[in-house]
Amino acid sequence: MYPKINQLLFILSVILISSCGTKDQQTGKNEIKEISMVIKSRYLNLPVSQSEDRAKMTFMADGINVKEFSIRLAPGKPDYWVFYDISKYSGKTLSVSYAGNTEGLKNIYQDDKIAGHDTLYKEINRPQIHFSSRRGWNNDPNGLVWFDGEYHLYYQHNPFEKFWENMHWGHAVSKDLVHWEELGIALEPDSLGTMFSGSAVIDRDNTAGWGKDALVVFYTAAGKKMSQNVAYSTDNGRCFTKYEGNPILGPDRDPKVFWFEPTKTWVMVLYNDNYNIIYNSKDLKKWEEKSTVQGYYECPEFFELAVDGNPNNRKWVM
Repeated sequence: MYPKINQLLFILSVILISSCGTKDQQTGKNEIKEISMVIKSRYLNLPVSQSEDRAKMTFMADGINVKEFSIRLAPGKPDYWVFYDISKYSGKTLSVSYAGNTEGLKNIYQDDKIAGHDTLYKEINRPQIHFSSRRGWNNDPNGLVWFDGEYHLYYQHNPFEKFWENMHWGHAVSKDLVHWEELGIALEPDSLGTMFSGSAVIDRDNTAGWGKDALVVFYTAAGKKMSQNVAYSTDNGRCFTKYEGNPILGPDRDPKVFWFEPTKTWVMVLYNDNYNIIYNSKDLKKWEEKSTVQGYYECPEFFELAVDGNPNNRKWVM
């Protein structure tokens, strides 16, 4: 019998969640301040209640702060569940603390399945044609690019609520623009801010030095002030490395970047205060301002078209 008891104690201490806290002097109940667990599964499932105020949640992996975000943690029965992929912390001790009502910490659990996975995309009001993320809020398609047989869709994403907050870049791919596979989070907030809108290019000639056919994304980081930043991927857009020289430009927003073949030049259009700014670059890192155009608002687009299909009569559309 003793070996079985020891085995059970091991499971409880290593796989399941442990908690620490203090006793509330008024109620006499133990108040949970933090939970800790050794990561053995892929997902951390988090209960959400829209009637709760948002508060900051913090993840510490082996004592290092690895994630901070806002969430309406449900102290009781949740309205719905969200999740976060914790597989990158496998084998590490993850500690979770919350600045709001900590009662809901005890309901957080890790699993290889998303809470409610059996009803995903079967919900009554779930769109079946347009892409929608498994959980959370999505908007603003970003980084739309085709490469090596796949269409890439990046998008503004709050993984932790059905409303705007905690801006990340989500990621999905498709081979036919109808059927989509969600791949998870591509860009997460960092010290420069949360991830606002942007665009993507394929660097076919390795102009930036990150490798031939690197998938390069440009995005606005929204911190204390806006800044323009770049990240690159050499594995078909699955994992990104943020450029160590970020930010590359100042307080504008929503960079749209494309290659202009006649001059072998990268072109960027940025929005700022009711006008668009056009920049040029040879290496995707250093940018030179060329002109401004007034009368626009957010998320610029800029492309060339043949008028009535006549290749000798081409106009630029902004």
